[in-house]
Amino acid sequence: MTIARPARAFLATALFAASALSLSALDLPKPTAEVRSFRLESLSLRDVTFRVDLAVKNPYPVKLSFDGMTLSFTVEGSKVFTTATEGGFSVKARGESANSFTVKLAYDAIIKLVKDYAEKDWLNTVIDGSLVIPIPKVPGLTGLPPNVKFDYRFERKIPAIKPKIAILDFSVKPPTQAQIADAIAKAGKKIDAGAALGALKNVLEGKKSAAGIIDPSELDVPLTLSFTIEVANEAKGPLSFDKLGYELFVNGESLVVGESAKVVRQGTRALITVDNVFSAKKLSKGIKALFSDRRGSFAVKGSASIKLPDEIRKEPVALAIDESGSFSLR
Repeated sequence: MTIARPARAFLATALFAASALSLSALDLPKPTAEVRSFRLESLSLRDVTFRVDLAVKNPYPVKLSFDGMTLSFTVEGSKVFTTATEGGFSVKARGESANSFTVKLAYDAIIKLVKDYAEKDWLNTVIDGSLVIPIPKVPGLTGLPPNVKFDYRFERKIPAIKPKIAILDFSVKPPTQAQIADAIAKAGKKIDAGAALGALKNVLEGKKSAAGIIDPSELDVPLTLSFTIEVANEAKGPLSFDKLGYELFVNGESLVVGESAKVVRQGTRALITVDNVFSAKKLSKGIKALFSDRRGSFAVKGSASIKLPDEIRKEPVALAIDESGSFSLR
């Protein structure tokens, strides 16, 4: 069969156009992924949070969507774990987008692998990261790779932390009889202030009150609380801070919230003295059990700000505390 000259010309033009389209796809630059920042973002007594700031340029005529980075952590020469950052993002066609990812490195995993951990103050940490960007198929374009991969390596130091938290010198001071009388009047009760004060003292001493006396939890009267939070590090990493914001839970119930700047350093431990006030209305069954049993459970949630060496981070870093345990009354 003979192809007419106009048809041959059209076919040649079509083949040239397809070839040009394929070549233009092959000639497109690859996406780029720049890590603009990789830093220690925050600390707790149990883990370290790192933050990755990543910017991606997409030269392709199609949107790119991908998950976060995969990061492998090696601490003091021992590979601790490999994990993926949380979240992902997309970059529009022929566009650029930036995003931040966070990943946590748990101290428990490090302690199991690092020899002489308790003798360490700083831990040499190597982070190997990889980012894989899948490239979707584009109709009419050939030569696009199935994905583009980027590899990174970061070296950081983190403080060695092995925490021990305790509640010391817990004591509650009852109100005055005048304060009791004022609370009784505000509550519209008719009861002897001296008897009510005696009932309240019995609760704080773990004794039973005589029948018919008012339950102290019915009165909005102030009780003065004093205790010390001991934050100790059984490794040698620095945990120096000037003040601590705190919330104390006793037997599962929130008792006081506040901030204390009464911080004393003794070697690798910090002693934070707390003076606060709570209402007798908080003397629930669980709180009363602390005084009758002379022991109970505690949880301390708090935050502080600590300064690390400039080569690790120039700005102060947030330290979160979320610890629990048991304690006894004297």
